[in-house]
Amino acid sequence: MTARRVLVLESQTPFVRGGAEILSRELVGALRAGGYEADLVSIPFRDSPRDELMAHAAVWRLIDLRTALERNVDVVIPTKFPTYFVRHPAKVAWLVHQHRAAYELCGTPYSDFDHTERDVGLRKQLIDLDTRMLSECAGLFTIARTVSARVERYNGLRAEALYHPPRLAAAIRAGAYGDYMLAVSRLEKVKRLDLAIEAFAHVPAPLRLALGEGHTTATMTFRNKGR
Repeated sequence: MTARRVLVLESQTPFVRGGAEILSRELVGALRAGGYEADLVSIPFRDSPRDELMAHAAVWRLIDLRTALERNVDVVIPTKFPTYFVRHPAKVAWLVHQHRAAYELCGTPYSDFDHTERDVGLRKQLIDLDTRMLSECAGLFTIARTVSARVERYNGLRAEALYHPPRLAAAIRAGAYGDYMLAVSRLEKVKRLDLAIEAFAHVPAPLRLALGEGHTTATMTFRNKGR
């Protein structure tokens, strides 16, 4: 029997590679290993200026992914804003996140939305459209309970949290505790790793903090000189 055809949908910021990009590629690999005919559809995305947000959402809404090479595409899997704007009868979202600057980050230093009539209107439009587009999904999953709670709070929709395994899950083994704490993340301000660095100013030696980017082996180590 011919394998079911699945497309994983990715909204990718040029020159940025992080957890969402790793997840979408790992998902394609897992589907192929499970006997599915799977591929990745990636469209560039930028969120500045804010006027571009609706244009990027419209791109996903306009494309037709129901067929490819005159064969049906059985399922599409959107991952993050605005991939779930796509039109497909079997749209099953595995939501990494929405445009968080319009959600819980609004009103914080991590959002560029201001309390102006224009920004308030755009934020409402985004949330209303998200609710409509996510309501179309035949299945709605998220990568964490926090994301599910956000969807329920702002969009009034129930989404099941489906946790993905770490990329190196097969290589992880229990071991002895060391003299460090490890934080692996993309190095940007919204990840708030600066809070961990500031906290370590109050941690006695010899405990140290090791920061590593999720897709590289590079690490930076911070050690308190003690008091």
